[in-house]
Amino acid sequence: MEYRPFPDERADEFRAFMRYAFSPADGPYDPDEEDDRETIADRYGLFDDDGDPVAVCAHHDLSLRIRGADRAVAGLSAVASPPEHRRRGNIARMLREALDEYRDRGVDFSALWPFEYSFYARYGWATASRLALITAPPDQLGFVDDLIATTGDAAGTFRRLDGADYPAVTPVVRAMADRYDLTMDWTEEWWRERVLEGWKTDPFVYGWERDGDLRAICAYTFGDADDGDGDALRVSDALVADDEAWFQLLRFFRNHDSQVDEVRIRAPPDAPLLDLVEDPRAVDCEVRTGPMIRLVDAPAALTALGVLGLDISVEATLSLAIEDPLADWNDGLFRVAVADDAVTVDRIDDGDGGDVDSADPADSADPDARVDIGTLSQLAVGYRTVEEALRSGGLSIDAADRPEITARLDALFPPRSTHLREGF
Repeated sequence: MEYRPFPDERADEFRAFMRYAFSPADGPYDPDEEDDRETIADRYGLFDDDGDPVAVCAHHDLSLRIRGADRAVAGLSAVASPPEHRRRGNIARMLREALDEYRDRGVDFSALWPFEYSFYARYGWATASRLALITAPPDQLGFVDDLIATTGDAAGTFRRLDGADYPAVTPVVRAMADRYDLTMDWTEEWWRERVLEGWKTDPFVYGWERDGDLRAICAYTFGDADDGDGDALRVSDALVADDEAWFQLLRFFRNHDSQVDEVRIRAPPDAPLLDLVEDPRAVDCEVRTGPMIRLVDAPAALTALGVLGLDISVEATLSLAIEDPLADWNDGLFRVAVADDAVTVDRIDDGDGGDVDSADPADSADPDARVDIGTLSQLAVGYRTVEEALRSGGLSIDAADRPEITARLDALFPPRSTHLREGF
């Protein structure tokens, strides 16, 4: 088996994999009948000895805000294998090869949107953020008239955005990143080919601006209401510089009351709305888990926490046993030392369960804490608190040492507000 880039001249084979895996009801892929939009991702495959693909995937080079700094993240997508090659370990091997490649490139995190959480959890990915699906009749959004200006210069203006608006868009993205970690730093290519264009239907993309400054962006399409009775405005993305900009977007959505019976919004789970509407029972707010995250190189990523400006007020050292089902460079016992806002991580076993030579007698003792790679990934990006990780069972600490070790881990992994919106 060989893991390598998928040849461009065989792109139709890749598309056929995608059709069977994600749109089988559309029937077999026919290149003569398809109007395929090229992906901006890099296509890869796992090929057998005859050069035939047995599994495929795609990689996106992303930049996500992690603990206050933009970090390179590998976005994994399009993972698929045809039925004749399933249950043979091909996906696991391909994922392991992908992680190895990411590590060689110095990328410490991988993110994906799972078709099934339990499938990717077994390989070390774990939930990274949540989202709220808000469904409301347009008239329930009328409360915004009491909170914001709706006329005059203070009300600003709404306008449709296009590719040339990229320079105006970036400040809104940065403002969103200051509110939520895991916000993506859009490139111009992403703006033009992923925000302004859709997979099958291009969305309407509008912005709200005041005094010449763009303050909010939304993307939406029209479709049937969830109950099949009426029409809906489906907002696939909304990013704002502040709460006022959020309320202005709600005003914009409300103004479609002559066209739709409901507005459905993908929003951050803490977006202010439910307690402000006139009739909360007329509004559905469903909180769902979003994408998953994984540490590619745990020692390198933890070391970088200090570089990211982590404010650690105490010096601490602890031994951490990490369990990783795919990446053997993460699997083992490590010493994590914190001093002067810097973090150093050193392996203290030989990778096969044996001890290495060490002058510190604590290195040969039982570890202070044990953690699986998925839980550690959640702690690293701030999605979970240490107490939540303990409660889930992904992190364990001996009862006698629990208060002290918990305090050290709390200092190392303070929680953050996370919200990764973009699909890939």
